Amino acid sequence: MSISQPPAPLLAPLPWAVWLLALPIIGGELAFWAGAQGLVAWPEASLWRVQAQERVAVSPALQGWMWETGQMQARNLARYLLYGFVQTGPAQAALVVVIIAALGKHCAARLGNARLLGMVLAAQAGGAVLFGWMAEGVALLIGGAALIFALAGCFAAIAWHEAESRRALWIALALPLMLILVRLGLSVVTGGMVWLADICACLIALALAHLARPGLLIRLRRR
Repeated sequence: MSISQPPAPLLAPLPWAVWLLALPIIGGELAFWAGAQGLVAWPEASLWRVQAQERVAVSPALQGWMWETGQMQARNLARYLLYGFVQTGPAQAALVVVIIAALGKHCAARLGNARLLGMVLAAQAGGAVLFGWMAEGVALLIGGAALIFALAGCFAAIAWHEAESRRALWIALALPLMLILVRLGLSVVTGGMVWLADICACLIALALAHLARPGLLIRLRRR
């Protein structure tokens, strides 16, 4: 008699929040690749990646102009939610999608899809706002690094609250601490202020994941 075994966790279906984060990146990369290879009979198809970056990148100059004039057009505000879905190249896109699938699946199972999606997008937007304040006018913020750091913050918050010992607590904090240290090290080599958006997104997500844990209101009422 054969005994059926449950599927391995890695083979389980991905939560819909993970798909909403990953599919725009995958679809964009397929479109950019088709345009670059000449498979699309469309004018300037080979420039689709550059055009997409120009349309969603966060610019300190643009943010400063919006703040000074008070003109908050929807298309410019959307940049703070969309810049993480357009990558600088296929290698970055593959890395971002893999980490979204790995960390997002774990976080969605603990926090819920809607909470996870809202926290990640809010953390990404918060990081972009800080970048827009601190960076110089010619700098641009593009790519999914902030998404990765936001998910790492959510993961750390979950592991923190599930830790049963001091050692487990430090293990839970190891991932965001390692990412932050690596990001700071890279910033020394590459320069710029993009690292501010990534680290800020991580810290915002860490705080939001702590506040958005299921049952938090019940626990506060009991106190």
